[in-house]
Amino acid sequence: MSGFALFTDASLNSRLSVGAGAFLIIPAALLTGYSGSIAALNLFELLRVKRFDATGSTALEINTALWALESFRNEFTEAGAGNLRLYTDSQCLAGLLHRRPALERNDFVSKRAGSALKNAALYREFFRFYDEEGFEVIKVAGHTRSSNRDMIHSIFSFLDREARKILRTWVMTA
Repeated sequence: MSGFALFTDASLNSRLSVGAGAFLIIPAALLTGYSGSIAALNLFELLRVKRFDATGSTALEINTALWALESFRNEFTEAGAGNLRLYTDSQCLAGLLHRRPALERNDFVSKRAGSALKNAALYREFFRFYDEEGFEVIKVAGHTRSSNRDMIHSIFSFLDREARKILRTWVMTA
């Protein structure tokens, strides 16, 4: 497996409308060719976390992915289009490409209310990145039992745990 794996996750405190977005970029070959424990991968060195204020769950997930995609583009310009897999547990992100034709056909306007969709600008930005980078979005089952985890689920579990941990730290100091 060539290219890169980009893992994104977000954790939200809905009461304070503050969230932690986190991502990891890993050479895709490590997902299949590595037989050691994920602890030996030193994921802490690869982990990036960012605070998002005045946000909701959907906007947080998309903004985290956009931030991660921009970082990938800036750091791995030689990678070329089509060499990236985006791993997420977000149902919104995982389904966004399937919803794209209807969203564009309706010009990002709600059929029911007749008004612009709340996250229309974020959807457009996500589609722009998709068109330019040609990445694949892979839905990861979140919160799986440790006995059922493969390398992808183990890495994602690490990311999820760290995003929640940093959010708790930020909320306690608020």
